Amino acid sequence: MTGELTGWQRKRVEAQWWRAVLRQQARGVWTLRSIKSRGARPVVFGKPVIDASDLEVGDDFKVWSGPRVTMISGWGRMRFGDRCFVNVGSTIISVEEIVVGDDVAFANDVYVMDSDSHGVEGRPHKQAPVRIGDGCWIGARAMILPGVTLGKRVLVAAGAVVTRDVPDDCLVAGNPARVVRELSYPAGCRRAWHDESCPCPRVAAVEDTA
Repeated sequence: MTGELTGWQRKRVEAQWWRAVLRQQARGVWTLRSIKSRGARPVVFGKPVIDASDLEVGDDFKVWSGPRVTMISGWGRMRFGDRCFVNVGSTIISVEEIVVGDDVAFANDVYVMDSDSHGVEGRPHKQAPVRIGDGCWIGARAMILPGVTLGKRVLVAAGAVVTRDVPDDCLVAGNPARVVRELSYPAGCRRAWHDESCPCPRVAAVEDTA
């Protein structure tokens, strides 16, 4: 046996895949039925809590939830651009304003909030808008704190705690997060995260000719 699928086996697998996609899209439409504005082709996997009262999402918005429930909530203004993805266990809560650009991915267990909810040492709590630029990738268990603005195509390392603004095309890591290095992208590349479905031009492998 070669392990290759026969024609009918391939058709069966493709049919199963399309049924799963259509189910997730139907769940997406239903889950997001009450939000302020919804783009085309939303996809929802699992049962996230999405009850933000002023939420707009663009086209191809995807949310995954699982044993660790994903939550998108709050009474503040919240906007997601096109082709955004929110992974399992992430919490995004807006009290004032959270604006997310196009092609942004949130890995699992990311925390984003525009308010500290309470102060310490008798001081008032901090509350300020959060803005995440186009093409950013927020790594697993990273935190974006109130008042932070991320530039375009920023890569936030796993576990980073971002407390200050980050310029375009940078990798940040640590607690508090600091710029580790600048990132270099091919012409036309739109986002920090790359996979087989990425519309960005492919980077040719550099062969060692030494």
